[in-house]
Amino acid sequence: MKLGTPNICVGAGLVSLDILIRDGSRFPLAYYVGGTCGNVMMILAHMGWEAYPVARLDESKDTTRILEDMGRHGVQTDYIVKDAEGKTPVIVQRNYLTQNGILIHKFESRNTAGRLFLDFKSLTIKEAEKIIDSITFLPKVFFFDKISPAIIKLAAEFKSRGTVIFFEPSSKGVSANQFERCIELADIVKFADQRIKDVDRFEGYSDKLIIQTQGEKGLNYRLNSAWRHLDAITNEHIVDTSGAGDWTAAALINELYKDKEKTHISNISAAEIEEALNRAQAIGAQSCSYEGARGMMQIL
Repeated sequence: MKLGTPNICVGAGLVSLDILIRDGSRFPLAYYVGGTCGNVMMILAHMGWEAYPVARLDESKDTTRILEDMGRHGVQTDYIVKDAEGKTPVIVQRNYLTQNGILIHKFESRNTAGRLFLDFKSLTIKEAEKIIDSITFLPKVFFFDKISPAIIKLAAEFKSRGTVIFFEPSSKGVSANQFERCIELADIVKFADQRIKDVDRFEGYSDKLIIQTQGEKGLNYRLNSAWRHLDAITNEHIVDTSGAGDWTAAALINELYKDKEKTHISNISAAEIEEALNRAQAIGAQSCSYEGARGMMQIL
């Protein structure tokens, strides 16, 4: 195994095919990689990282589109498992212009108009073990947003090797024990207040950076002390807010760890953490000026 290889991130969780449609149009504006994990991996690759998403997808043309988009943006596809029993989630983003001229969006699953049901399948324990055995490098960061025994196994293995663990739960999951295990393994936990409102459950942890994002209100965070608040960064030209949280997560990883020797969160000063959070928020806000979750990649 190559030790000390810089700026490598492995990510596991939701990798989807996103379809962007403008209101009134019969044809999609774009097909591209989406999902929290998918977006973070694509953005990190854009920022100069070696990004290795881990996903269990099916063998359809939707998966082909995902792999082609990853290839165009330099994302490594070594650990994308194509499996007849796998699933490739397809998310439709419909952008609407309100009567006030404001562009808003709605997500739905393909063929389930008006609803969002993610047809997600995690990789298996056997597939996780195969990935662990085959990896010849030490990632600096492991990012995950979905909870499953196989993904927890990956997180635990990388944690034991000194990798930074970044957990962004989309919910508390189906098992309280699994959720708590993910928190225990993580060095950084980031979540939106709409998804997890109760922050008391994090009070017992003093060695982790906990971040609760609050949209236009900014964010709250804590590390070894009381919660602190950072105001949001103002954007006067909002076009599309989808993907802002993923840009914030990727930018935070980039600010804290790209070309840096310090990895454990306790070795990063409070001032450095706050500066990184402010810069990450600024990039998340800036992304809202472009249509599509990763529209800003086209100009940066």
